[in-house]
Amino acid sequence: MGKAKVLGILMSLVGLLDSLYLLVVEVQGRPPSFCDVSKVVNCGRVEFSPFSHLFGVPDPVLGIGFFLTSLVLWYLDRVSYIPYLWVLGVTFVGYFVFTEWLVGSICVYCTLAHVMCVAQIIPIMGRGLAKRP
Repeated sequence: MGKAKVLGILMSLVGLLDSLYLLVVEVQGRPPSFCDVSKVVNCGRVEFSPFSHLFGVPDPVLGIGFFLTSLVLWYLDRVSYIPYLWVLGVTFVGYFVFTEWLVGSICVYCTLAHVMCVAQIIPIMGRGLAKRP
């Protein structure tokens, strides 16, 4: 198993676990107190804002779908599909960051998911460069 594949799988796992945690927080209805440290860094304001559901679907469910799909694609070596998924994911990250700006707060856990999505370009590029003649 190559380094790019391992990195892609690890990033997908971190993003998946983070998204699952965010879904648990939403279901419980209360964010962790250590995440609400100020008006700017405030997971609760983001997670329970009017923007926390897209088309009626909780944002963490979208993250779970993205990272689970990414994990399966990396694991099964379906690398040719991953850049398309990445573009879709980065588009959603742009939307989510915009909604955080509208709310006026940043969610640390959401930001971790955003970073895990965007950073998947590293193993994607590594995989592509490794296959070049």
